[in-house]
Amino acid sequence: MKVKEISEFELIRLLSKTLSDNYKASEINTIYNEVVGLADDAAAWDAPEGRQVFTTDALVNNVHFDLRFMSSIDLGWKSMVASQSDIAAMGFKPLFTTVSLGLTGEENLNMLTDLYKGIADAASQFGGKVVGGNTTKSDTLFISISMLGHDPSNESRTNPLKRHSAKPGDVVAVTGSLGSSAGGLRILQDKTGTLPRCQDLIGSHIRPRPQIDAGVWLARHGIQCATDISDGLLADLGHICESSKVGADIKINTLPVTSDLKSVFPADWEELSLTGGEDYQLVFTGTKQSINEAISSIDTPISIIGEITDDYPGINVLNSEGMSGRYTSSGFDHFKNK
Repeated sequence: MKVKEISEFELIRLLSKTLSDNYKASEINTIYNEVVGLADDAAAWDAPEGRQVFTTDALVNNVHFDLRFMSSIDLGWKSMVASQSDIAAMGFKPLFTTVSLGLTGEENLNMLTDLYKGIADAASQFGGKVVGGNTTKSDTLFISISMLGHDPSNESRTNPLKRHSAKPGDVVAVTGSLGSSAGGLRILQDKTGTLPRCQDLIGSHIRPRPQIDAGVWLARHGIQCATDISDGLLADLGHICESSKVGADIKINTLPVTSDLKSVFPADWEELSLTGGEDYQLVFTGTKQSINEAISSIDTPISIIGEITDDYPGINVLNSEGMSGRYTSSGFDHFKNK
């Protein structure tokens, strides 16, 4: 059955039931008392004092996703992770979410219920319970996520991580590995994903994980500057450099790249790790001492990849021979990328 064959309110009831059946409550629900949720005109809740953060993001069919290359459940998961990662990049935890859908009417109802199963799964694992949303007629399918994050600290008020706090002499570090999501997308597009190592890269693309615990730890232990890697390392580090009026030197041989990426893309892994988006790792800066403390304290692997300089606004990428390539911008851009 298709969306156009039922009423809007029947669709809302179906999607609300899907969320209720698939969402597993987290410890956040013992802190924040939800008073009014999905069944009313707006959500309401009681919350203790403290800073909160808010983000919004939209995913448009054939711009941000292609259902030929991922399931509807994975799309629901990934649509949530994009906003959960924004919250993590501020050093906060996801709390509540609203989901708005633009629908052509030709969508299959099973596709939409699977989409909401993925949304509920990501909310169950990383926070961001869905408390409302909207549906509307559209010429193209899109998903818009708005998410509220909270400060989990009970001891003191956490200062959000910011892009404009990098200083010359700071070291640059990243969580996790880089380029795997872009490698996974390329495998899907080229239909070459038969080997086990290809499946791991594909998994990085369709099921990324936001670095929430790492972001919270960084914000509470002296790190001031961070952003998430959604558009690519060079693009997102470039946002830090632009906001902080600094430059950066990055060493290729220090980039954390999986052996699978190097094996499947021996000629392209450097480009993928520098410019590939949707890894949803964190790139951050700080003193070498504070970064080393993070390395020894956080379960997620952390790699030092370079240094902040006063050479605004460029990013120098140093290869294994010490040769420099200068970059001023790269990565995904909604209006420049075709």
